[in-house]
Amino acid sequence: MSVKENLIAARALIDTPEKWGKGDDLANGGSCVMLACSHVGRGPSLAFEDMRSALIKALPAGAPLIGPAVVRFNDHPDTTHADIMALFDRAITACDEQVAA
Repeated sequence: MSVKENLIAARALIDTPEKWGKGDDLANGGSCVMLACSHVGRGPSLAFEDMRSALIKALPAGAPLIGPAVVRFNDHPDTTHADIMALFDRAITACDEQVAA
């Protein structure tokens, strides 16, 4: 599968607020962004790393890009489910733009 297809599949795993979680919420059965990517990429793999890279590039301006940047964004107290969906949407759109370039 392509990076775009993998991102779409990972997004689908957390496409409702009930399926998504952060920090301590993960104990209640939700998945964070990177856990969803891990399920699609089947753990640490090239597919997982490609998704992680695409998501890092799609982080909003001002998001810290050090360490586990996507995890920090996911777990930030101000981050909402809508923010996470928008992150995936930007990363997916960027895949289309790379193909067109």
